[in-house]
Amino acid sequence: MMFVNMVFDKETLKNFSTQTIIAGVLMLIVGAVGVFAPAIMSLVVVTFLGWLFLVSAAVQGYITYKTYRKSFSAWLKPVLSLIVGILFFVYPVEGIAAIGLLLAAYLLVDAFSSFGFAMDYKPNSGWWILIVNALISIVLAVLIMIGWPISSVFWVGLYAAVSLFFDGVALVTLGVGAKKLLKEENK
Repeated sequence: MMFVNMVFDKETLKNFSTQTIIAGVLMLIVGAVGVFAPAIMSLVVVTFLGWLFLVSAAVQGYITYKTYRKSFSAWLKPVLSLIVGILFFVYPVEGIAAIGLLLAAYLLVDAFSSFGFAMDYKPNSGWWILIVNALISIVLAVLIMIGWPISSVFWVGLYAAVSLFFDGVALVTLGVGAKKLLKEENK
């Protein structure tokens, strides 16, 4: 079972299972909605990242002020984070396009990595699934790049939605597994 090597008391396992299932169901719902509205999901992604950059700028700025306030180079990171965060809010479509380009680059690196791992793993059974994964990553990267920057509005949202959906599936599966484990322990 999935929790064999972990030691949880029953109360922790009960809380984990319930909270994991709730979080998983919420992620499933958000992911499913995002699949049908990828442009909205793209706006959610760029807004979320904008807030992350702004909060990061505030924290970095505070730390720099308290520890390195006289260092010009120490201020570069908080100022850059602040500028990027503001740009994501002022120019959300361009922010989505930038994220789309980064996503395409990530998928190409992922494909290269999967091909390499497949060649290293080749004598073993199942090596071919790594080739399939690499080919899918290449196709997705090409699809993003063909219509870039406009296609980013669709692909960024769809990618985030599908990722959230399957993260939700994983969490629900973990939560249900924990509940089964609790039932087995109570027998």
